[in-house]
Amino acid sequence: MARVLIIDDSPDMLAMLRTFFKRRTSHEVMLATNGKNGLAIATENAPNLALVDVMMPGMDGYEVVRRLRADPKTRTMGIIILTARGQSVDQQAALQAGADMHLPKPVDMEVLADAVETVLLKARPAGKGIILPVIGLRGGTGVTTVAVNLAALLQQVGPTVLWDLSPASGHAALFLGLQPKTHWGIYLRDPAQPVEPLIMHHRSGLRVLCAPPIPGLFGWFSDGRAAALLKSLSADAQFVVIDMPSTFDAAVGPILSAAEKVLVITGADPPAIQTTLATLQILKRWNVEVVLARNAARSGRHLETRALEQAMRVTIHVDLPYDPNQSLALGKGVLLALAKPDSPLIAALKPTAQQLLGS
Repeated sequence: MARVLIIDDSPDMLAMLRTFFKRRTSHEVMLATNGKNGLAIATENAPNLALVDVMMPGMDGYEVVRRLRADPKTRTMGIIILTARGQSVDQQAALQAGADMHLPKPVDMEVLADAVETVLLKARPAGKGIILPVIGLRGGTGVTTVAVNLAALLQQVGPTVLWDLSPASGHAALFLGLQPKTHWGIYLRDPAQPVEPLIMHHRSGLRVLCAPPIPGLFGWFSDGRAAALLKSLSADAQFVVIDMPSTFDAAVGPILSAAEKVLVITGADPPAIQTTLATLQILKRWNVEVVLARNAARSGRHLETRALEQAMRVTIHVDLPYDPNQSLALGKGVLLALAKPDSPLIAALKPTAQQLLGS
């Protein structure tokens, strides 16, 4: 959930946008009727995003944006200019003032919904190396599918590294159509060498540290080596997505200690439920916030999410639908997030990314 500030002198516009956010999102909304009041609210509450009108009495929207960008407390927040002035010169003026995006009024609500999520992702400061582990201790729940496509979506926001930490011939390279000529096993044999030459580059710009193609030849991580490699990967990346191993071992501790949130993938069959509940208990050791996703990795009838929540006695935050496009994309050696960005799974993953990165 993010905090969204709306600055507009029109009561009707404020009411319409407040209704939009209430019905379409879980974000907290704050309202201001002029620029001065909006700046005061922003300074006190540090919102993640501001929607700013241009033509307001006293202080126009461009000046509001410039002041938000000048204040260290609000410098990195997302800003969308909403204005009836929709010419190209107006768009240029909005961007020059420091806005992330310019949308003309009347605004299409679907366009606004996409713009809000896009700008909220971009509002995260670069260079912080946000660690995002994706874990599921039972095979067949689609952990790699989620991790790879999540990483591809985040790459569209900022520099992203995908680390395939599978000890048993991971599949991230397969999903990306890469041949893992370099991998983390080489690092384990010689930890003194630079990590960057071991990273492969996908055509999307995503950087990938693959798993060894043949398991068991290179040993496994100590906690010290796992921590050192994680530090190297996050040094110049905005996001580090990790396809986690299916066991809790020495490599897992440093990663969970560095992460603020972890995405846990579950299925709806009894073995998956049992394993997920055990996973949630173990994760309590690290005091890490869990985002629990139910992934319908296979076709057919599935237990309803509400019934699954009752059976597990937990809250499921994300419901990822079965998407036949994923199998087709994998067969063609293409990435679903790029080949079909509007497919059901990718559409569900976009707000999931924001949930993982939000406050």
